[in-house]
Amino acid sequence: MKLGRNDPCPCGSGKKYKQCCLQAQQTQQTEDFLWHQIRRAINGLPEKLLKFSQNHWDQEALLEAWGDFTLWSEEEFSPDTPHMQLFMPWYFFNWHPDYSIPGTPRKKTTGEAFLGKHGQQLDPLLKRYIEQCCAAPFSFFDIVSVRPGDGFLLRDILTGEECYTTEHSASVHAQAGQIVFGKLAKVDHVAMLEASATFFIPPIEKFAILELRKELCAQENPPSPALLGKYEHEMLAIYQVVYDRLFNPPTPSLRNTDGEPVVMQKLIYDIPSPQAAFTALQQLCIDSTEDELLQDAEFDAAGELHRIEFPWLKKGNAKHKSWDNTILGHIRIKDRQLTVEVNSDKRAQQFQKLIKKSLPEACYKTSVIESPQAISARAQGSEATPNEQRREELEKLNNDPEVRERVMAFLREHYRQWLHEKLPALDGKTPLQAVKTKSGREKVEALLRDFELRTPHTNLPVDPAIFTELRERLGLKNPEK
Repeated sequence: MKLGRNDPCPCGSGKKYKQCCLQAQQTQQTEDFLWHQIRRAINGLPEKLLKFSQNHWDQEALLEAWGDFTLWSEEEFSPDTPHMQLFMPWYFFNWHPDYSIPGTPRKKTTGEAFLGKHGQQLDPLLKRYIEQCCAAPFSFFDIVSVRPGDGFLLRDILTGEECYTTEHSASVHAQAGQIVFGKLAKVDHVAMLEASATFFIPPIEKFAILELRKELCAQENPPSPALLGKYEHEMLAIYQVVYDRLFNPPTPSLRNTDGEPVVMQKLIYDIPSPQAAFTALQQLCIDSTEDELLQDAEFDAAGELHRIEFPWLKKGNAKHKSWDNTILGHIRIKDRQLTVEVNSDKRAQQFQKLIKKSLPEACYKTSVIESPQAISARAQGSEATPNEQRREELEKLNNDPEVRERVMAFLREHYRQWLHEKLPALDGKTPLQAVKTKSGREKVEALLRDFELRTPHTNLPVDPAIFTELRERLGLKNPEK
């Protein structure tokens, strides 16, 4: 049955169809028509601009532009570079030979020179598109909401301007909260991504962008396109740092929960007897009684203690306030030998002092030290079957309703405590304190969005209700989809 203009709108708004969704559909159809017109008009434009640039500039221009784009790093230009879809539009519409020389009279870019020579013969739509590309600055954009396969609503982080951008392919994988680095070309009521990075920037990287905005707004508020153009070097620097952090990360410096460099080591002692060592060290397991520890012990035929294991614990944790205890090491007593496994030099030294006081009869024999690199190499060289078994065991454990409930309760308490933690990312303020200012609210929002986007990919995804609760406490809106 055909829907009439005066019929009630099927969306349930209570309005007539012509006053509600019909208008939106007609607008969408108009935008789609113009978008397809633009796409046809610009078909083959990069090839034309590249050929023109080769005749307009000397042969070294592309490499010189590449040096400016990469801030003269040691990265060599290659047609296969992952920066290509960002670099080429920048080369066409933003770069000129005196780009990196402050105070030098500005020469025309490739796009401007191309318009000057061929503008009169160009399709009017193509000409307007190139003009917009030449005028538009690069910037960073928050993805506010997404219509997969159609486009997304972007908010310029530096200017605050919002714009719905038609982007059929990239919007399929985009998520609200991610950040786009690039430039928009606007023709009438259609905006398109003329240039963009090949990856979405995670929200946690927003802090450097907010610092740049602070510097810009001290000069103009909101910053003009001309001012943004003057700060392209700073934007490219942020982009390069983010790219390297995501795709060329340095070898991680492993640290334990006390912030100490990880050095896996096993200290070995000769002891007078298993019972003497247990009596001297059992107080190190602060969450269990003597009887509880002895339940898993082994005894010889005479009923004497032969073998026992237990963790070395301390109360609380400096980094994780919600933790009841921190595991400092693992103690094994068997026959007349004691071993303790720890993961830092500091903990090893601490145990050596402790055992001298608690069990002076113990005789230190040796330490076996294994570096993180050796552990990693051993893990990579091991057979896949044990790893697969471990994954299956972990998945089975995660699917246990009782385990899931306990983990969720722990995470809920962890994030509740997070509200009161002073964070370096928030300039030493707690999230509850930081949200009192505009800049602080944006930083807290970035942290939350990063949590929300990361957790679905973990072994045990966090209940979204936890983040809803945090947003209510912080007075932040739930994100759009």
